Amino acid sequence: METPSSRYLKEMAKGNRNFEIKIFNLLLNELPKEYNSYQKAIITKNFYWAFEIVRKINHKIVLFEMWEAQSLLEKHEEALITGELKHHKEFQNIINRLLKFSPEQAN
Repeated sequence: METPSSRYLKEMAKGNRNFEIKIFNLLLNELPKEYNSYQKAIITKNFYWAFEIVRKINHKIVLFEMWEAQSLLEKHEEALITGELKHHKEFQNIINRLLKFSPEQAN
């Protein structure tokens, strides 16, 4: 699986490092909360709620230019609609990879 990139965020910031870091932190600060909600949805077998959370996270994945991850999350969304968890482990790996990514790596 690919590594997150901050190239798109840098392009959006147009050289404004403070803006870049604020957006970066905003995205990554929301992620643990969303992942926690996802875990609750899975535990309670509320797969539609889990689907909605994955869809929300998938929009963030695009900003980090993780195209393989985006494709996998789309498959995970489809599986969740039918109550399947066949991409659950891969989803967890993607989240862990994002949570380890930092603004310092983004330089």
